[in-house]
Amino acid sequence: MVLYIDTTDFNKTTFMLADGKKLWKKSYRVDPHRSHETLQKLDQFLKKNQDPRTKIQKIMVNKGPGSYTGTRVGIVIAQALGFAWGIPVKAVAKEKFKIGR
Repeated sequence: MVLYIDTTDFNKTTFMLADGKKLWKKSYRVDPHRSHETLQKLDQFLKKNQDPRTKIQKIMVNKGPGSYTGTRVGIVIAQALGFAWGIPVKAVAKEKFKIGR
């Protein structure tokens, strides 16, 4: 299972989970001055969509172009989760993101 994080849009955060067969996607409207809520939104998304029998094996994060602060928020979250969960993190441009890669 792959977790994709996109925080490059100034007003929207998008999370996706893909297992090769299914894709779960959710976008949240965000206030740029409340980026600390991004982690809460990710937690809600994972609790709602992650089957407890599966495990995230890789994190992909949008590296831009986009909002400078938003991009940093997404990359920091991805790096922290990758470190905590012991899984690889790959930063990719949005147009190069492919499910299952």
